[in-house]
Amino acid sequence: MKSAIAVAIVVMMMPVVATAQTTVQPGTEQIRRHDQISLFEGTLVGAVKKAAGHVAGEVQAHTSNATFFTGDARAKGFILDGYGVFVYVEIPALDLTLSLMADQLERDAQRKAEADPAKAVSDTVGGRPAEASNRPPEPKLLPTAREALQAVMDTGQKYRDQVKLELTDAMLDFTKNLELKPDEWLSVAARGSDGALTPGEIFQLKTVVLRVKGSDLADYLAGRLTKEEARAKVEVRQF
Repeated sequence: MKSAIAVAIVVMMMPVVATAQTTVQPGTEQIRRHDQISLFEGTLVGAVKKAAGHVAGEVQAHTSNATFFTGDARAKGFILDGYGVFVYVEIPALDLTLSLMADQLERDAQRKAEADPAKAVSDTVGGRPAEASNRPPEPKLLPTAREALQAVMDTGQKYRDQVKLELTDAMLDFTKNLELKPDEWLSVAARGSDGALTPGEIFQLKTVVLRVKGSDLADYLAGRLTKEEARAKVEVRQF
């Protein structure tokens, strides 16, 4: 008898459980806040593009190759009850393979020119060799392999540093509409793309978590903290 009663109770509770699992439609305030997070996602993507463009501009000053990044940045934000806002950002890897190949071809061409200096300094005017100058042109100084590798390493570090700086400034300057409470946190986790690596993709950004407290954001937005002071309030963890 008791077992029959127990079964009956379970059957009677099933509709209640099903009702409890029904998805609750978000309210107007939740929709508005999700919309603000979506806008902030776009801001973070723009910050990564800005960092990438800055680094690409420096590299292009030394090479004609314009292919450096393996994809586009992406961001996805979430509201976490009792915590605040968390945003995951996927960073495109920096690929310097083609740049290194271009540099190698340039060095090979320079070696050939040095092996045949007469051919290297000859010029033609109207299809005829021009008179050689009394002063031979100064040879172009090429970096050694060690210097070239160091330059590449420096570029990778600049990329990481620039991404962190741009994301930090975006967190400080474009989060007013997120309306974080003083005890809530804004966290941005940035990580290199999960796509398959090519041999040249040796400068993926490691996982970096930037977070700042709502009270510190409020102080900065109210002018009680300078930009440098606010940057110092942003916690940085790298894995």
